Amino acid sequence: MAREILTFQLGNYSNYIGTHWWNIQVRLQKHIKISHVAQHQHVRPHYFQESSFNYEPNAEPSEIDHSVLYREGQTRQRQVTFTPRLLMLDLNGTLKHVPRTGDLYEQPIDPEQIPADDPTEVVADIGWETGKVEVIKKEKPAERHPYQKDLLEAGTSSNSGEDEEKDYNFSQTVQDWIDYSYTRYHPRSINVIERYTHSREESQLDTITNGMELWKDFDFQDDFTDRVRQYIEECDGCQGFQTLFDCGDGFSGVAVKLLEHLQDEYGKATLTFPVFAPKALAFKNADEPMSDSIRVINTALAFAQLPEQCSLFVPLSTMARCWRNVSEPRALPNLVYDPANFYQTSAILASFLETVTLRYRLKGSASAGSGAYISGMCGELSAYGRKMAAAGLALPFPLDAKQDLIDCLDQLENGQSLTVQLSPNVNVRKRAIIQSVCARGLPQNRLKRPPTAKSAQRQQIMPAYRCSNVSEMLQFFYSCTLEVSMSHVSSINSPIPIRQPFPVELFDKRIGFDGFLTDDPLAQAAMPYVQSCPSLAAIQSSADLGDGLDALHREVSRIRLGKIPRFAECGLEEVDYKEHIEQLLEFKENYDENYEL
Repeated sequence: MAREILTFQLGNYSNYIGTHWWNIQVRLQKHIKISHVAQHQHVRPHYFQESSFNYEPNAEPSEIDHSVLYREGQTRQRQVTFTPRLLMLDLNGTLKHVPRTGDLYEQPIDPEQIPADDPTEVVADIGWETGKVEVIKKEKPAERHPYQKDLLEAGTSSNSGEDEEKDYNFSQTVQDWIDYSYTRYHPRSINVIERYTHSREESQLDTITNGMELWKDFDFQDDFTDRVRQYIEECDGCQGFQTLFDCGDGFSGVAVKLLEHLQDEYGKATLTFPVFAPKALAFKNADEPMSDSIRVINTALAFAQLPEQCSLFVPLSTMARCWRNVSEPRALPNLVYDPANFYQTSAILASFLETVTLRYRLKGSASAGSGAYISGMCGELSAYGRKMAAAGLALPFPLDAKQDLIDCLDQLENGQSLTVQLSPNVNVRKRAIIQSVCARGLPQNRLKRPPTAKSAQRQQIMPAYRCSNVSEMLQFFYSCTLEVSMSHVSSINSPIPIRQPFPVELFDKRIGFDGFLTDDPLAQAAMPYVQSCPSLAAIQSSADLGDGLDALHREVSRIRLGKIPRFAECGLEEVDYKEHIEQLLEFKENYDENYEL
C-alpha cells in the first residue's frame, strides 16, 4: 500500500539540512565520475551507483521504501526520473546558476557559453539611435562551485585514483546549499521569494508577521498551494507531511500559515522540525540586542501556534542555547566540527533526519500497524497534549570495531546516555520518557557471540543474551535503563553512506573506514576517509521539555513589543501578542509532572 509523504523546506538553513538529507539518499558511491548523458538525462552508467538507490539487478534489495519520499516521472525525452516529493522555499539569489525550474527536465543554456555582444552594436544593427537608447547590461552569471563544474563537465580527470576523491574543501568554499547539491529536483520543487534578496550577513525576511503577510499575497499563496495540490493528486495514499523551517526569522510565519492550510485542506499528520542555525544573523536596520529580541518573539509566537497546526514538532539545532543567545555547541563524541559552519552542522542534523524517519519509510512496515505511519508515531509521542518533543543522535554509534553490541550496551548502563541532545534548551533525563528510536548500520553478526563460541560464556549470563536481533536488544536496553518509560525501536542493517559532498572531515582519527571505533593504525590507514557510519536517533517526549518552554516564556515576557515597531507595522496587535504568550504558557503546563505514564 502506498504511504507517500510530501516534504517542505522553508528557509535557507532548512535547505542546507535538506540538501544533505537528499544527497545522503541519492549520492555517488565511489567518486564523481558521471557522463554528460547521465548527468542531464538521469541515466545510470555501469560504473555509477548511488548510496540508497541500487541499480544492480543482482544486488540485495534496499530495506527502505523510497516511494515514500520520492516520485517517479518522465522527461519530455521519456527518460524515467525519480525525484524528491518536495517543495522548498528560499530567498532570491540562493539558486545562483540553477534555473528555478531545475535542470533535470530541460537542459538550461549555460550563460558562460553565450557570446557577449557589444550592446551598442546590437542597438545600431536594429537601426536605433544609440544615444537615445538606455542599455542595461545583464549581470555576470554566478560562479559555479568546482563541485558543480565537475558534475556539469563530466567529473574528475580520467587519471584520478579509483579510491580517491577530489578534495573540494567544502567547509571553506561552500557559500550556499546549492554549491554542494547533487540531487536533481522536479521543476515544481524550487520556489523563490522574489521580493527579498538572500544575504549571508543580514536577514531581510525578519519577523513572523512579515512571513504571514507574505502568505496573504494571493499570487504567492495560490502558486504554492497549487503545487501542493498537484503533488497530493499524484499520490495513491498520502500519509502526511514533514516540514523543516527556519524558526528565528520570517519563515516561521510562512510555516505557521502553511501548516494551517494543510490542516484545513487535507487533515493529515504533519511532523514539523523548527530549525535554528548555529550562527544568528542580524536583521535589517536592527542592532544585535534588537535582532535577538526579534528572534525570541518569532520563536515564541511560532511555538505558541504550532500545537494547533501540526501533529508533533521537534526543534533542531547543534547549539544548546538558541532563545536569545545562540551559544554552547553540543559536543558529539568522535565528531570534530566548526560550531558556526552551516555546511558541517547541517550535515549532522541531516543524519538525524535520515535515521529517525526510517520508522515510517521501511519496506513492509505498513503491515506492522499504525505505528509504522507518521500519524501513529506522532500520536504516540504527543500524549497529554505534549506536541513538542526532543531530538537525540549518536553519530557514529559508539561501537568498537571488535566489540559486540551486547558488550557495548552493557558498558553504558552506568548512566551514560547513548545519544546527544539536538534540541535547543533541552536536557532530557532518564525517567518518564516516551520515545521513538531508529538505528542503522549495526550488523546482526555483531549482536552477540554464537552459543558454541568459548567467548560467549561471559555473555550468556547476561539477560540481554536472549535477544535475537538489534531492535530487540535496544528495546531491552532501554527498558533496563529508563525508569517508567516506553520505547519503540526500529533498525536496519545498512549504515549511513559517507561520500562527498557529505563533510567527510567530521570524523576523528579513531573512527575506521566502516564507522566503528578502532585503535588499529593499519585499519585507520586502510581508507583515507570514513566510507559508512552506524547511527542511532531518537525523538523523545518528556516532562523535562517544559523547562525550555518556561525559559522561552520568561525571555519573551521581558520584551516590550512597542519598542520593536516592525511587528505592529505588519498587523500584530498588542492584545493578540499577549494572547499568544498566554498560549505558550498554557502549552508549557502540559509538561508539568502531574500525571502517571
